[in-house]
Amino acid sequence: MPFIELTPSSAPNPTRSRRSLGIDCDGKTEEKRCCRYPLIVDFGYLEWDWIIAPKTYEANYCAGDCLYAFLPKYPHSYIIQVTNRTICCAPRKMSSISMVYFNTEHHIVYSTLPGMTVEKCGCS
Repeated sequence: MPFIELTPSSAPNPTRSRRSLGIDCDGKTEEKRCCRYPLIVDFGYLEWDWIIAPKTYEANYCAGDCLYAFLPKYPHSYIIQVTNRTICCAPRKMSSISMVYFNTEHHIVYSTLPGMTVEKCGCS
């Protein structure tokens, strides 16, 4: 009669890593696909003297081609491609920054501003 023998193992359980939502590029590579590129915003350079802190922050931006072979898991993107519409490289995940600034009444305000930093890019 056939049987199965099981032996418990004390090895740790393997962990799965999350799939990356995008590619990070530095501008030095020849990458053509949709990538997140670094962008440092300098409020002093923009002459936005009403911002107290931070003086600079990492905003990042998305750029690159969205080829059919690299479309994301969203069926909507496939439909847009089939109907000959342009699919663009755009932010997929954004994060906020905290900021201290003068408001229109010249009061000092501390605030968290959503959607200020690109964390991941993708095709849409």
